[in-house]
Amino acid sequence: MRIRSFAAAAVAACLVPVSPAFAGDPTMPLSQVQAGMQCTGRSVIQGTTISTFDVTVLDVASGEAAGIGNILIQVSGPAVDDTGIGPGFSGSPIYCPDADGVQRVIGAISQSVNEYGGKIALATSIDAILGTPVDVPSRPASARMKAAISRAKPIASPLSVSGLDAGLANALTTAAAKAGRPVLAVPAGPLGTFPVQTLQPGSAVAVGYSNGDVRTSATGTVAYVDGDRIWLFGHELEGNGRRALLLQDAYVYKIINNPLQIGAIASTYKLAASGHDLGTVTNDGFSAVAGRLGVLPHTVPINVIARDEDANTTNVVNTNAADEAAVDLPSGGSWTSAIAPLAVAQAASSVIGSVPGRMTGDMCARITVAEISKPLRFCNRYVSSSGGQSDDGGSSNAVLTGAANDLGSALGSIDAFTGKPPRVTGVNVLLKLHRGADQAFIDDITLPARARRGAKVKVKVALQVVRGAKLTRTYTMRIPRDAKTGRQTLRLVGQDADQGADAFTTIILGDDSSDQNEGGDPGPSSLDALADEVKATHRFDGVTVRIGRVRGEAFRDADYRISGQGDASIRITR
Repeated sequence: MRIRSFAAAAVAACLVPVSPAFAGDPTMPLSQVQAGMQCTGRSVIQGTTISTFDVTVLDVASGEAAGIGNILIQVSGPAVDDTGIGPGFSGSPIYCPDADGVQRVIGAISQSVNEYGGKIALATSIDAILGTPVDVPSRPASARMKAAISRAKPIASPLSVSGLDAGLANALTTAAAKAGRPVLAVPAGPLGTFPVQTLQPGSAVAVGYSNGDVRTSATGTVAYVDGDRIWLFGHELEGNGRRALLLQDAYVYKIINNPLQIGAIASTYKLAASGHDLGTVTNDGFSAVAGRLGVLPHTVPINVIARDEDANTTNVVNTNAADEAAVDLPSGGSWTSAIAPLAVAQAASSVIGSVPGRMTGDMCARITVAEISKPLRFCNRYVSSSGGQSDDGGSSNAVLTGAANDLGSALGSIDAFTGKPPRVTGVNVLLKLHRGADQAFIDDITLPARARRGAKVKVKVALQVVRGAKLTRTYTMRIPRDAKTGRQTLRLVGQDADQGADAFTTIILGDDSSDQNEGGDPGPSSLDALADEVKATHRFDGVTVRIGRVRGEAFRDADYRISGQGDASIRITR
């Protein structure tokens, strides 16, 4: 990836103190790397201190395909003997002595070969990581090397999420595992005792998608540093080229030993959390992830206020999502549309302290877009009458999933705009929650004997409150102007409680499936149309009226979601 320039004002606002510059360590071209070399690997095993371990070069191949690890290695030593290596070790640099005894970087650990114990892996050459042309040996790979490459796969770092309460974290990891998208819920980094790190080869590092109260990232190891330029991982994140993500230091809690490859993370891995923002990840290439120290990418501030109206308590979640609109949303959607729903779910579950089956909530969202003069707003009410498990294995509550899904859908509409990408500058959400389902069913309705088309009438409705008393309320509604005259049956139809049909993992992690629209869907044709689409996230959850084939909105009760239906006869005149 080439470095992308940002607006001067954004650059000035995002400058951070620059760490001491490192001159690049001496490197060794792949042509000089030989089987039998006794080398040293560098990586963080616990905390932020770089540890070393022994590395033996077993074999070397030319690596004709970009991104394929071409150095077969075996690791040993106290730091790795008990666990082997796995996710989080990606990018760990390997130093080998040259003929004069000078320690030179030959590459970085990048790929697993699924060997029991995790002691054998592949490393990507430093030539490929730095992207410099080299005189690659033309000799073919040995049988042993071919077998290793055939089993190899990148030591992909799972998505690490911190800042979630236990219930929400369990729901997310369970749902993600079932969907085949490993997610680790990790403790927030101990920032109070975790100073800003000077990133150097072997340092723990994170590519951050968000910071603040809800932090999401992929963690690994620094492979090489040269001044303000930095290379990580030794393989791709997604291989999407240009990026605008947060470059962060990281804190390693522990190496989780998993030699039997059981569970969602089918290998040994580092349990690590992202830390301080230090720069921008600018390139997601096949052989490495690259970036620059010192300038931060643009982020979108997300503020969610959740109120427990029963306990009169408030929880606030503030987070910032990396904004990749300027580099054409290389992942296919914005991180704002994924992080904001997660922040809503965290704020809601945290303030309530549980996920009760019966719950009522009101959410109002305000989204500001630089190119649209007025903020985009919508409000919805959610009523959940039951709980349980969703189809993805996570906790199910229609208030939580409904609010998160609506916000994600509104932000997704902005992502899908096919014109010049609009720039989201802020997301603010107010969520009011209380226990119990505010739902009542229609028991009987009473109408006047007659009414004119288009006239307003009073309708008396007998209601049965769910798990409550009977009551009668009077509402004002309008007879549809296009209703037929004469004696008609007027039917009032309510709205049932929300079902929470969308799976939790789909809301937060997205859905790989896509509707196949013949000819494609161009989406809104203008920013005004886009604004209307976002505002249309608001749904009428009141009672509708039906007279024959004519339908319309009748009324909405401020206190209850009215469900069920009722009929009454009325004579309609001109």
